[in-house]
Amino acid sequence: MKLNEKLIACRNSKGMSQEEVAERLNITSQTVANWEEGKAQPDVNTLIEIAKLFEISLDKLTNNSNVSSLNNVYKESPVEKNNKKISIRIFAIGIMLALILCTIGVVKQNMAEKTNEERAQLALEQSQNAINNANARLQEIAQEIEPLKQQYEAKNQEAESLNMLSPDWFAKNSQLQREINNIYSQISTLELEQFKIQNADYRVFYQLVEPITYNIFYYIGAGVFGVASLIALIYFLVTRKK
Repeated sequence: MKLNEKLIACRNSKGMSQEEVAERLNITSQTVANWEEGKAQPDVNTLIEIAKLFEISLDKLTNNSNVSSLNNVYKESPVEKNNKKISIRIFAIGIMLALILCTIGVVKQNMAEKTNEERAQLALEQSQNAINNANARLQEIAQEIEPLKQQYEAKNQEAESLNMLSPDWFAKNSQLQREINNIYSQISTLELEQFKIQNADYRVFYQLVEPITYNIFYYIGAGVFGVASLIALIYFLVTRKK
């Protein structure tokens, strides 16, 4: 079957007139009539559009025809080329947005790590200062306890040496006991403070910067790239040559 006969058969199978075909192809009805009468033949790009219009493959449309210039070589139409460019642009925009977001994430991560280092260093300095202060206080306690113990022993010896027969024995003994109790209370307070210092934990912990502050950019970047790739693929598949 010749090309002009196939054109007539395809048009009739679609129930279209020559005018309708001409309108869909943006040509004159006289041009369609010339094709069907065999007086002229459509060019390669027009044949591609005709194949799309009649929903037939280009091979079936041109097979066994006398269109020697075509040689069954497929060439993209301007519409297909434009659709492919749009798909590539969508994909490229997705890559650029993903790169921008990931770059922001890297910057945020570096800032967070630097902040963590600063906080850790500050916590370490605070811990060391607390330890130094505790050690200094322990030395002060040791220096304060020793003379108090000596006073305690002296008061005890003085109380034991009192003559119970002396008139002021009771008053003197009561005064000494009060002083002894006072000294013992001071010693107990210092020893308790010493115990607390020796058993205390002076490590100061620092609060980490939450990873969400920079990981969110990685997640959004990956999402944007995935969505852009999917849109580009769908657009390409929907608009490509059938």
